[in-house]
Amino acid sequence: MSKLIYNKTKSHGNNNNILSGAGIDTIKIKIPAGQKYSRLTITMSSSHIGIATFNVLSTPKANATGNQEIKVMWTYSPFSKCSYKLKVFTDDNGSVSKKPIVIFGERDWYQLSIGYINQKKPFTLRVEGPDAQKLFNVINPINNSLISRNITINEVMIGMTVAICISIVAVTGLSVFGAVLLYSIQQGCTPKAKLENNGSVTGGAFGQIMEFDIFGCGGN
Repeated sequence: MSKLIYNKTKSHGNNNNILSGAGIDTIKIKIPAGQKYSRLTITMSSSHIGIATFNVLSTPKANATGNQEIKVMWTYSPFSKCSYKLKVFTDDNGSVSKKPIVIFGERDWYQLSIGYINQKKPFTLRVEGPDAQKLFNVINPINNSLISRNITINEVMIGMTVAICISIVAVTGLSVFGAVLLYSIQQGCTPKAKLENNGSVTGGAFGQIMEFDIFGCGGN
């Protein structure tokens, strides 16, 4: 069972500062007895202002125990403030970690996706409704024609390639989504897409779900 052991916001700079700044936060955590490190999430907080960035430089190794640390690099431009929320999760020792699911379009989906890729953490990126239909039209147009004829297509697994990702960027209008898939490939991950329409096509595009399993990053 996942447990939240760290949940804090870090901030640097402010909207009255005429100077820029940069640095590295070293965050020390202690994995409780009987627990093991699972994952972290880092997202922009509501007080983030202007041109500022944050990026995780190092994390504990998978299943790490005891005293650990996380390094986060931050920058801010004049009249800006870098503010991020960091959460750290653990699992019970001996338990199997569940793969996180990120829903495309929800708040922080992009930051969560990039964070998992940088952590080499396998996860699922889910797309629902008309956007799922747009993606499937590009990725697998042959099977899409079957769906158009009210033939159910479930769990069609498709390996993503650079060419497919570029087509997603160019054709669907979902350029940021395509860029995330491209980035995962560049980082050595293996993204595979799966369509599910829940055994029914009566809902049209709104009944479609596409899940992109992103794994194999760094051998995970």
